[in-house]
Amino acid sequence: MRPTILLAILVLCSAASTAAQSQGTPAVSTAPRLTGYLQPRFQTVGDSASFFLRRARFAVEGAITPWASYRAQVEMRTIGAAATPASSPLTLSATDLWVKLSHGRWGGTVGQFRVPFSLESLLSSTTLETTERSRIVLAAKRDIGAQAEWRIPDRVALQVAMVNGEGPNRAVNPDNRMAYYARAVVTPVKALDVGAAFQGYNDSTGVDGQAMYHGRRWSGRAEYIRQHNRRTDVHSDGWYMLVAYRAQPRHVQLVGRVQQFDPSDRIATDRSTGYLLGIQYFMRNDDFKVMADYEAFHEQVTQLRNNRGVIQLQVRW
Repeated sequence: MRPTILLAILVLCSAASTAAQSQGTPAVSTAPRLTGYLQPRFQTVGDSASFFLRRARFAVEGAITPWASYRAQVEMRTIGAAATPASSPLTLSATDLWVKLSHGRWGGTVGQFRVPFSLESLLSSTTLETTERSRIVLAAKRDIGAQAEWRIPDRVALQVAMVNGEGPNRAVNPDNRMAYYARAVVTPVKALDVGAAFQGYNDSTGVDGQAMYHGRRWSGRAEYIRQHNRRTDVHSDGWYMLVAYRAQPRHVQLVGRVQQFDPSDRIATDRSTGYLLGIQYFMRNDDFKVMADYEAFHEQVTQLRNNRGVIQLQVRW
């Protein structure tokens, strides 16, 4: 049986089973909720400096039944993408557009969602300790398709997904080929998660190893990603290690990160390493906080003027 048909059957069976099991369950409120966040920032890169709106996201989410929920989120920003319309510096795009089904340990998602691969890309930017993700991670990657998952809370989580492979907000799949993802995470001891993931496209593959620890005052995570482009036979890889400490448990967190990124094993001089120090000041947890960090980059051969300093305010509701 083709993987496309098999995954579709799994998601539909999950929905049907959930519907059957939900008979007689208490009514759930179907009132939609408005959520969102703003991230204005000041940033310096080399000799340049500017104020801009990194992100402004607004979402409508809610429950349809006790076993089905939805989320629709749009994003506005002033940097990082082509303007819409072309004469405007403001971009507008959709991020999350999905319906989620759940019952017991099983779950399924259809629509546009974050694919289950990199740990850091699955974390919301509102909860990240740094103002930017690591270079090997680049962004919270989204695509359109279907996902199934099975969990034992605080023990194991398994996720598989089949998507178009064209990225978010793409109405067609020109090559008619799908991309596939699989991710497994186990919790061998309390507060420590260890996992691995795989991604497969028609012309490339990738593997990911990840670990995250979250204690009372100390937390940290590490990740290694290696990708192979079969068309060019180029391997790219990178890793990062991050440690955070709650100096004042309710208000101040200190952050340190080391990362390295090598975009091509065919080029012996393109590897770069970044060293970051940062601080977060919480006025109301992640709902209202100020972040500041500075990252110095060291290139393998030619040094660039690309060190980055950021001060960012975050408001979330």
